[in-house]
Amino acid sequence: MTDAKMTEAPKPVRNDELVGTIAAVKKDGSQENTVKMLNEVVRAKLLAPINLDRDPVVEGEDGQVVLEKDTTISFELIKATNGDLYYPVFTHGEELRKCSQEQNQHSMIVDFEDLANMILSQGKAVRGFVINPMGDNICFTQEMIQGMIDDMKKQADENQA
Repeated sequence: MTDAKMTEAPKPVRNDELVGTIAAVKKDGSQENTVKMLNEVVRAKLLAPINLDRDPVVEGEDGQVVLEKDTTISFELIKATNGDLYYPVFTHGEELRKCSQEQNQHSMIVDFEDLANMILSQGKAVRGFVINPMGDNICFTQEMIQGMIDDMKKQADENQA
């Protein structure tokens, strides 16, 4: 690893392609735009707000965050008007700050696979996830997530045949 790489600060999470496809779907909800958005959701690295039972330690010049052993991480949830619970996730820090009451909100980078595993393993406790709930408010339910996974598996099987 080069010295430049070792001292390089972590890049902030940005999902400009996803933000663009969400805007396109809101303007024109065609199947083509929807498929592009779903593909970007699967590729995206999103910010999930979390709570920690103890503060993380920032180490080194690169500002790497280290959690103490046995630190408990809990993901925040939001409640829909019907009472269903969803994981809020955000395309970038500005969207996260719209929703957070805390000045220094902790967050974790997650992807579609992480979210799918978290949601589908909990039965009906958490109904899905919402991208940018204070802005775009794009909701993915368990059924949609499972459908996306099934479609990806089907496509992978067809590509192997």
